[in-house]
Amino acid sequence: MRHRYEKLRRRGQLLVRDRTTGLLWQQNGSPDLVSTLDKAKKRVQELNWNAFAGYTDWRLPTLEEAMSLMERTERNGDLYIDPIFDKRQRWIWTCDKVKRASRAWAIYFSNGTCYNGIDVYDSVCAVRS
Repeated sequence: MRHRYEKLRRRGQLLVRDRTTGLLWQQNGSPDLVSTLDKAKKRVQELNWNAFAGYTDWRLPTLEEAMSLMERTERNGDLYIDPIFDKRQRWIWTCDKVKRASRAWAIYFSNGTCYNGIDVYDSVCAVRS
């Protein structure tokens, strides 16, 4: 998939619009890491309560949506993600749970893989449709 990214600024917040998928992403993600899916969901609720960038419909990405950001080669320093995104987003949570488990999938731009989210501390990179 060939992405057509566009960097935007809304109400002082940096965003990335993917004109190919129609998704709008946080450009920076959360400044700190969270240890559980419940904490990641709470972080997204806080974005919505505060109308981050003027929107109240932020959510965690699905595994497929998050994996769509993965590049085939390192493009952002040592990360497998387009340089339009902040380098601090080395790992991000998804909303998709691992079968027969209470944990969710996480995306690792640091090594180009997804992981079953056990004992991890990942960023929250919210998305909206």
